[in-house]
Amino acid sequence: MRKVYLLAALGGSLCMAVAEEPQTTPRSARNAVTMQSAPANVAPGGILAVFGTELAAAHTIAESYPLPVALEDPAVEVLVNGVPAPLFFVSPTQVNAQVPWETETGWAEVIVRRGGVDSTAMPVNIVGIAPNLFTAAGSSSLIVQSGDTDGGLPLPINGPAPAAVDSLAPVGAGDTISVFAAGLGQPDSPVDSGALGSGAAPTAQQRGYLGGVPLEITATALSDEIPGVYELQFAVPSSGELGDVLHWYSGNPGGRAVLGAVRDPTVRYMAVPAELESPQRIDMSELNPHFVAVSGPLDEEGDFCYSNVQLLDFRRETTQTLESCILPTYPEAETSGAYRPFEVATNTPVLAALPAAEGDFAGQTNQLLLIDTSSDSPVQTVTLTNPADRLQSSGGGSPALRLLRHDGENLYSLVGPDGTEAGEVQGWTPIANPPVVAGLDGFTQIVAQGITSPAWGGYRMRFLGPGPELESGRATAVLFDRDANVVVRETFPEGWDPILPPRRLNAQGTPQGLSLAPSTTGFRGDRSVFVLARSADGTTDAIVTFRAALPEDAAAEPPASASLEVSVTEFPAGSHVATCHPQVRWQRIPLTSSLAILARSNVVTEFANPRDGQICTGDQLVLFDTSTSAIKAVPAPGQLDNGAKGTLLSYLYFADGGREIAMEAPEKLYVFDGVEETFRSIEFPEDVGIAVANATQVQRFSESGRIVALATGGPTRENPRTGAILPPIPGNRGLLSVDLDQGNFTHFALPDEFQSVFPGQNNLFQQGRRTFGVLPLIGRAFAIGRRPNAGPGNPGGSTIITWDIGTGEPTELPVPEEGLFVGQRLGGGRQAGPRPFLWDYRPKSQTFAYGVFNRGGNVVAIGVVGP
Repeated sequence: MRKVYLLAALGGSLCMAVAEEPQTTPRSARNAVTMQSAPANVAPGGILAVFGTELAAAHTIAESYPLPVALEDPAVEVLVNGVPAPLFFVSPTQVNAQVPWETETGWAEVIVRRGGVDSTAMPVNIVGIAPNLFTAAGSSSLIVQSGDTDGGLPLPINGPAPAAVDSLAPVGAGDTISVFAAGLGQPDSPVDSGALGSGAAPTAQQRGYLGGVPLEITATALSDEIPGVYELQFAVPSSGELGDVLHWYSGNPGGRAVLGAVRDPTVRYMAVPAELESPQRIDMSELNPHFVAVSGPLDEEGDFCYSNVQLLDFRRETTQTLESCILPTYPEAETSGAYRPFEVATNTPVLAALPAAEGDFAGQTNQLLLIDTSSDSPVQTVTLTNPADRLQSSGGGSPALRLLRHDGENLYSLVGPDGTEAGEVQGWTPIANPPVVAGLDGFTQIVAQGITSPAWGGYRMRFLGPGPELESGRATAVLFDRDANVVVRETFPEGWDPILPPRRLNAQGTPQGLSLAPSTTGFRGDRSVFVLARSADGTTDAIVTFRAALPEDAAAEPPASASLEVSVTEFPAGSHVATCHPQVRWQRIPLTSSLAILARSNVVTEFANPRDGQICTGDQLVLFDTSTSAIKAVPAPGQLDNGAKGTLLSYLYFADGGREIAMEAPEKLYVFDGVEETFRSIEFPEDVGIAVANATQVQRFSESGRIVALATGGPTRENPRTGAILPPIPGNRGLLSVDLDQGNFTHFALPDEFQSVFPGQNNLFQQGRRTFGVLPLIGRAFAIGRRPNAGPGNPGGSTIITWDIGTGEPTELPVPEEGLFVGQRLGGGRQAGPRPFLWDYRPKSQTFAYGVFNRGGNVVAIGVVGP
């Protein structure tokens, strides 16, 4: 450890001050309210926590306002982009500071300075608004004030390990209470950094929901007791009860917490209305855990609509039949699996649908159906000014709905969740597939993934190669604008070609799917595209960078020009991309500017098929710094499975590729620390492996640095029809919860009499409708558990299992007496007809809903599980 000694001669005596070097890592800066793992999001005026060692000599709290920007002697400071931040307290292991109100949004550099000696720089993402609700220490329970509080607000901002506070103040329906938040954005009157707010209100619109019900907000203003803290005052709705989830939005960004004590999940059931025939789908709003819409099949042969939809209100115990014939929200989808009757109005309790038109509108509709699931009269029909035939959520947290208008201008109408028209947005003109580019006749092969990023303002890049009818030609990058016009194009450098991974072969030996060069965009605002390439002689791999200079205003007169700068960075000697898998992917490493690619010491060009005992593995990682173009290889401690990997926060994880039988579940996980650039391994219990090869079998939770995956073990299987080797039954050992940051795991074993948990289906996964995972607010994992069918006395069936995340203890949730299967009826053979999966999962409300089937395969009830 470095020490700095400052010497001075004063009046013949020698005075010496010693400054220890403050020790931090790039992960040390966090949001002080949420303790979100780095990289943290913090708003101007919000509260930042820095963890480390030797940060200060003692625990010293600021004693006056405005907060000082330095404490102790030698002085301890926190600099945000070089600007001293007001300090709440300093201590040897933690410092809390307020992000100065004037801090610009974007990535910021945070440094702790002690006696003139600086710590390691820490990245923090400064966002305009990041609502953070104050909760009791180690809990999701809101800190609540009902009435005056003597002795100041009980908020944990002045100590590294605050004592538990009373979050369970008596609360009842109709009571007016206060909760507290930071990060609601800029106040409506100037406030100095570190100073008390004197009642200034946030400039952004405030809205809140408790249990999915809109709140009557009575006041929102900066506290006159603690800098940067907003007091939120509202009346508890008549339906409100302890255990409900509070969602608070400042503009579009939001935060959430639980009112009262965190409790185990509860299950509620309602019988299926007799009017509902052959239910096929369940839909929930984002915020209301007490309401579901159940739809019958889409009539594809007749009116092409959902004519049988039932609304179930669990809070009021009522049902309602929709009289309208509901059109699919995306009627031009390429597959019927993408058809659905409803979209959500983001961050609201509203569901939206397109009912059939009143009158002739040439395949479009002039009607919009809005279902406010929190209302006594939920259904509202709105007549649209401009007819549309596609409905979308807006994205980006906006509650507005987007309706595509086929008027030749690629415009979307915007409609608010209350039915008010909210303007329009310009869409992007689709690019033909393959694109037709003047001067590139015959370039019909797409050789790399198309790049489309909101940060590019409508510009898109495509990579084209010569089709089979051409004997030669160099792959070319083409940049298109919002209207699909060609802006600029550049060929790949001479001597380099995009790497085309091998293609998977079917049983007849026919290649399946497209073979595309791996590519990715830059991050942190870098408008670059990186493509993996190989030299013409096949001996050297490289990264080709296309760095785009885009006009800031494409509508400027005269229009500004765009350009592409191309460069090549060769791999280190002895490093080659692991191209034995059709999905050779980059892995980004947050907190750094690096990308990682799995590599090996020899060149491979053939696909490795696990069913033939082969695994695509790598023995190293190549790290490429996108800001400096520096490149290096890091050896791995074992064989890394290229088909079973992922990224979470700044950690990369790989299944063990060195197992003896390819189709066995790997019992070891290699974790790469992208900040320290080191590996460690996590070994699971004997005969318990982790299924991470399929996206439906693993779920990532960035809030906690944890992945949850199916736990699988036992011998491989053989398909009796084809003879193909199959892995063990997915989920036959329950779940594994792995903390990548701490390097430990919890095994959620199956209760007795259960055979496995259900891995989910790909179409459910693509819609975010996960059949297993974690409810972080209440600390529970969940999955569908299957019982084996052992004969007449044991009919088998399935139900919901939840596990306590801390202890791994399972709880089986009951099903109605006549119920046997949850989510999907099992068995029946191909002649028994389709087996719909009745399931929806809404992570914002911490709720999921499902259908319950009886022995005959009929739906007898709908269940909802949530806080």
